[in-house]
Amino acid sequence: MRTLATKQTAINQYNGLGNQLWDLSGQRPTLDLRFAEDRTLVDATTGSNLVNFTRASSGTYVGSDGLIKTATTDEARFDHNPTTGESLGLLVEESRTNLLLNSATLATQNVTVTAIAHTLSFYGTGTVTLSGAHSATLVGTGAYPSRVALTFTPTAGTLTVTVSGTVEYANLEIGVGGSGVSFPTSYIPTTGSTATRAADVASISGSNFSSWFNASQGSIFSDSRIIQSATQTQVVYHFDGANYDISLRQPQVLADQFRANIGNQFTPAPGTGDALSAGTTKAAVAYSGTAGRLQVGSAGDNATMAGTLDASQLFIGSLNGATQLNGTLKRLAYWSQRLPNEVLQAITT
Repeated sequence: MRTLATKQTAINQYNGLGNQLWDLSGQRPTLDLRFAEDRTLVDATTGSNLVNFTRASSGTYVGSDGLIKTATTDEARFDHNPTTGESLGLLVEESRTNLLLNSATLATQNVTVTAIAHTLSFYGTGTVTLSGAHSATLVGTGAYPSRVALTFTPTAGTLTVTVSGTVEYANLEIGVGGSGVSFPTSYIPTTGSTATRAADVASISGSNFSSWFNASQGSIFSDSRIIQSATQTQVVYHFDGANYDISLRQPQVLADQFRANIGNQFTPAPGTGDALSAGTTKAAVAYSGTAGRLQVGSAGDNATMAGTLDASQLFIGSLNGATQLNGTLKRLAYWSQRLPNEVLQAITT
């Protein structure tokens, strides 16, 4: 059995990086959000909380002790690996509804479903057999934190969910507002009725944004982890401007690849360039005037922006509050100057 002391050692291995990013860049960033290290929204550069965070419901996450916790409405969630204790950072997810009733310890029930992709997930050693609108069997592999999941597309109608053995913390959810893309997200507790976890929205605007942002040149570092989906756009961050934006995202048209959208164009063009695998990805985006660059380790791509960036706010883990990351951000840092390519490589290696 893994002890809390062992988990804390794993956490400290990440926390020990401290100001290493500052040392590698040779410059103090004007914004440094150390979500995994500090487990807070406070900017490490200024010591101030510049982030506005909202979620119109409670939400669950894995705490530092490896157990499922509940965050209240508008409370940020800082997730952890339940097995290793690693601090994963800020959890940002889209809105999801759990269609199952009394989900903590599941019993046999009927669920009305539509003909779009659903994902069933649970912990435990029991079995869930689906019949009616869809036929399948999902067998548990162990108690928490061992989770199993099944994505399927039923016919419209009544889905019978037959439970045998121990089935705990079960979700049956539809992805992306019902667009047909589905995968398991954090556990959504229910009792006698379905329940919806609202979307996480984190942003910086007004003087909290203008105090550290430079429109003429800048560099952005991110360390993020996404839930892989080849047919859904997932956004790490979005500097929103009236005419020209910068964002880092996995485009819907590409499987397993991240792209920087610099000045309303992708770099490199979709379908070419370096693929950045889903999972934990360190990436840097830099710009100066109309010249932009995406860097990941030794791989880098240049882009020419159609105009100068005119961002007035930053969305963290979403595109204007939608198209959520569905993953975690360990760190997000910004320098109000264009760092050299060799520095961009060093901080993303």
